[in-house]
Amino acid sequence: MNTDTTPLSGRDIFTRRGRKAPAVIPREGALLMFIALLLFLPLTGTSQFIEKVTFDAADSINGYYLAIAPASRQIKGTLVLICPYKNPESILPESKLHNVAAANDLLTVYLSTGNQFLPDQNTIDRVSRVLSHLIKTYKVDPSFFALGGFDLAGTIVLRYAEMSWERPDLFPVHPTLVFGIASPVDLSGLYRLSERQIKKNAFPPAVGDAQFFIKTMNKSVGKPDDHPEKYRQLSPFTASDTSAGNEQFLRHVAVRLYYDTDIDWQLKARRNGFYDTSFPDASELINRLLLSGNSRAEFVVAKQPGVRSSGQRHPNAYSIVDETECIQWIKRELHLFDPSNPRAFVSPYTFGVPDGWRMERSLSPPPFAPRFGLSGIEEIRFPPGWGVFGKEDYWSVAYLFWLDAEQKIDAGTLQDNLRIYFDGLVQIGGGAVPHTIPPDKLLPTVVHIRKIKAEPDDRETYAGTVDMLDYMAMKPIRLNVMVHVKECGTQKHVPLFIEASPKSEKDVIWNDLKRMKTNFKCPE
Repeated sequence: MNTDTTPLSGRDIFTRRGRKAPAVIPREGALLMFIALLLFLPLTGTSQFIEKVTFDAADSINGYYLAIAPASRQIKGTLVLICPYKNPESILPESKLHNVAAANDLLTVYLSTGNQFLPDQNTIDRVSRVLSHLIKTYKVDPSFFALGGFDLAGTIVLRYAEMSWERPDLFPVHPTLVFGIASPVDLSGLYRLSERQIKKNAFPPAVGDAQFFIKTMNKSVGKPDDHPEKYRQLSPFTASDTSAGNEQFLRHVAVRLYYDTDIDWQLKARRNGFYDTSFPDASELINRLLLSGNSRAEFVVAKQPGVRSSGQRHPNAYSIVDETECIQWIKRELHLFDPSNPRAFVSPYTFGVPDGWRMERSLSPPPFAPRFGLSGIEEIRFPPGWGVFGKEDYWSVAYLFWLDAEQKIDAGTLQDNLRIYFDGLVQIGGGAVPHTIPPDKLLPTVVHIRKIKAEPDDRETYAGTVDMLDYMAMKPIRLNVMVHVKECGTQKHVPLFIEASPKSEKDVIWNDLKRMKTNFKCPE
């Protein structure tokens, strides 16, 4: 890990959208530099520091992020906050989120998208690269991530969450909580707002920003009227559409959009009416999520006006977020520190994740198979090519079920429950959007399980097959299955491993799948 805790200059802090800061730093700038310097000192009297972590040595400007570990050094969850145009250090004087998070066992990461504000593939890939680097560097659980974005970075965060749930096999993190701070949610709407600002010509800074937005979008995408499908693909939400768009992939995600909605100030200071803001599009997005059944979607009106650390009144300021309440919301939605909730489960065992693989942890029975009869905690290990048709590890997967003890486990029980599990997975799916399977493609799920000679370190070993519909390729598939029941010397839990792959057991993928079991260590 490459770290650098050198304090930043006032020029770095005040750079915005490519415009240079004044050569002479004003008094407010000196004050911000002093605050920033103080924030590089240990927090809460401990040995905690803000670390500058390089993930791309070739990018000397934006190839790093700032990481602020919790005061306890016990990371229970991760908050990633992304900003555009400014460097990550610019957030430090403007928000206390990292201070509150540090006191609540959350790792905070600040990242900049540089001059990119469109959620194109390069930007999405860059965010994934940072999250992968972060997971590997800090050994954090990807199940407990909150992603936030300031201004136009909020647009990127929302689109990232949608894409990660649309194609979960391609993303290292599938956030169950996202938020935007003063963020536009509809890029075609942003284009038209920018046109209005230029036509009104009432507030020069807004006109300059509008000209920049339109120039960038014209170059990268074109005009919305000429390329509506490109805007639908890039934008988290398209308010003019009457059918569900990308927002459908936020169905199971907690979403907050924060705004300073003081319209009287907007009218007097900026000559902006309600329709010169992002409020209508944002409120419509939240409303459609609520109508779709997502009761965790919120439009949050700032409790106080947006004010920057310099004292400047600005509706796009971090101060519109109540830091303490926000961190408590994150803890509540991620179910952290709530022992009655399965997502707060802290494993007593050790079960590593190989490099390049991703993991998921959930309660068993899963929501897509409520009749699944084995209760406990389910952990899944997916190889990189699990969901990529044609890859050698396509549909290969390893499970650990940390089962409550005193449950019957035999060939018949396993056969019945695996049929229920995979039948639910095929028909409903574990992602954000239910599967749509043409009637002529539906197939019954057929499972055969038999007991075989126990492998070393197994209490019992089973083998068999699962014949089902491959809902990704829409054709039949057979999975070869191995089941291992182990013992851990505890009267309360039983570890059960399942390995599955369409490849024969002589294929090399089985070496990786079986290694999952050997990576497991019982509680000490």
